[in-house]
Amino acid sequence: MSDLALYPVGLFFVLSAAHFARSRIDSRAAARFTCYGTALLGSALLVLAPPTVGAVEAAGVPVLAVLVIVLGDGLRDGAAAAMRLLAPALREADAGQAGRAGHALSEPLRREVRGGLGLLGGVLGLRLALITAAAPGLTGGDLVVGPALSARLALAGYTAVGMLHTTVCLTALLRELVRRSRAAGPGRLGTGLRLLTGGLVAGLLWNAWSMDDVLRAAVTGSQDGPEDLLCAVLGGLCAALIAAGLGSTLWPAATGAVRGWLRAHRRYRALTPLWRDLHTVLPEIALDPARRLPLPPRDPRFALYRRIIEIHDARLILRQHLDPRAALWLDGATRRFPPPAAHAAATAEAAALAAALELAAAGAHPQPADAPEATAPATLDTMDGEADHLAHLARVYATCPAVAEVRSRARAERTRTERTRTGRALR
Repeated sequence: MSDLALYPVGLFFVLSAAHFARSRIDSRAAARFTCYGTALLGSALLVLAPPTVGAVEAAGVPVLAVLVIVLGDGLRDGAAAAMRLLAPALREADAGQAGRAGHALSEPLRREVRGGLGLLGGVLGLRLALITAAAPGLTGGDLVVGPALSARLALAGYTAVGMLHTTVCLTALLRELVRRSRAAGPGRLGTGLRLLTGGLVAGLLWNAWSMDDVLRAAVTGSQDGPEDLLCAVLGGLCAALIAAGLGSTLWPAATGAVRGWLRAHRRYRALTPLWRDLHTVLPEIALDPARRLPLPPRDPRFALYRRIIEIHDARLILRQHLDPRAALWLDGATRRFPPPAAHAAATAEAAALAAALELAAAGAHPQPADAPEATAPATLDTMDGEADHLAHLARVYATCPAVAEVRSRARAERTRTERTRTGRALR
């Protein structure tokens, strides 16, 4: 099971690269180098994971397995080079020069890139020459060379060159992160930078573990080919600290988004009793007639906005069905079930809606011209305010005993009207 530990670590870095590829960081260069570094590091870990190397070795072509290890080491060297270039990109972003000409790099940063790529090319060429001189084989997942001193030193030099290059690159970025974390001081940004600094220190320790391979290669002529368990632990620690550092700046936004989603969903559900009764009598208010399943909406804020519009449309339609007797019925009902003073306005509106719904369901004609003019439905300036107002109205509509009594009186009148109409039709 421990052999699989590098896969989630590598996958984390690959997914982080996808995130940075879509990020809107002010410095395009910083985002670009971060994307390159995390993508290359994640790919290296996936390639160097013991099950990957073991699967290639099981194919029966030992040289192919060695090439896979060399490929993984090369990807890791590329990741280190990208991380080194992130330091000047961050300094340039501080100077306000990043992204000033679209995606083009400034001349100083271009020189840094050329120097970094030259160093990377030299490291890759030297390592390739050393591994060719060592001519190792693969036995049980370990790179093994012959007893000759030159072969052992070549294998040790191959690992040492990669380790030194990675140390130089990560140290350059570490100095920049330390400087920025000190300048940031306390707060969320400073905490995030310090966590990222800790992740980079874990990366340096992870890289320093390669010294064990250097000594083993020089003394015994063998070293670990794929990454071992301790590398997986240090890699996991590095990934966890980096994730925490990145997340420290994203947690408030993510938490706010989750709270907003839950608040919109709660309001959406609170409007359901009122909306359901309105939609039953007035199905034409539905802006999305195809939606019938009682499933939670994928975008509750948009669904809430649509539901508010539908309820508002229904209230406007019901103005022509308002029954003048509803006020008398409510007066008698509130004597028996007096509502709290804070609910008086909502109780009056809910009772009028309940009575109008019953008349509309009975097919009542619009009010005569001399009937009292109904007041327009209340509207608020913001969607949240309107949602809270309608949620309060929906609660009163569904739970107030006075509204229930007005609804019963209106339903009785509706039944009487329907019976009268049926009797006339039979005659």
